[in-house]
Amino acid sequence: MARARGIEKRAQLKEQIIRGAVDALVETGLSAVTTRKIAEKAGVNLATLHYYFENKDALLIGALEMIIAQMSHALSADLTTQFDIKTCIENVINNSWRLILLTRDIQILQYELTLYTMRNKEAQSLSKFQYDSYCKVYENAFRQGFGNANESSLIDLGDLARFVVAGMDGLILQYLVDPDEERSARGLKQLITASQSLVSPN
Repeated sequence: MARARGIEKRAQLKEQIIRGAVDALVETGLSAVTTRKIAEKAGVNLATLHYYFENKDALLIGALEMIIAQMSHALSADLTTQFDIKTCIENVINNSWRLILLTRDIQILQYELTLYTMRNKEAQSLSKFQYDSYCKVYENAFRQGFGNANESSLIDLGDLARFVVAGMDGLILQYLVDPDEERSARGLKQLITASQSLVSPN
């Protein structure tokens, strides 16, 4: 019993540190963040932080995993009531956009992480992990909805997920640079229509 409590406590402390890392990254920016700042945000000392995470890149992986888990939960919301493939696509994309609008700072952080990992040879595997994970989140959401609908798709769901991620990336960047809600709404509708046409010609 005591061992189980110890394991639970360690898991909670690790999550606390990761949340501190996300908060520090959002507040300071990737280039300026330090492990000391992360420890401060997490409410732990540096020794404790380094016990759970050996370096900054390990913390970045933890932060990415937490962000991706939150995305997965948001994209999967309300999918159990889908009746057809096209409705599933519309709801997945709309769920994603609602999350994006609520997490502007997190969206900026994700692009910072992408550029950082691409430029840092020791962390380049992180950028692949990041985008593979984003695509898997969408693929799983589509698979869940399509399974409920009992329909088949004309396109591989992994390919569909990558198409949607590419479209969402463009919409997000445009919105971050120039938050025009009407233009974004039109772009979102066009992405939904294009994605629906890939799975069903009718």
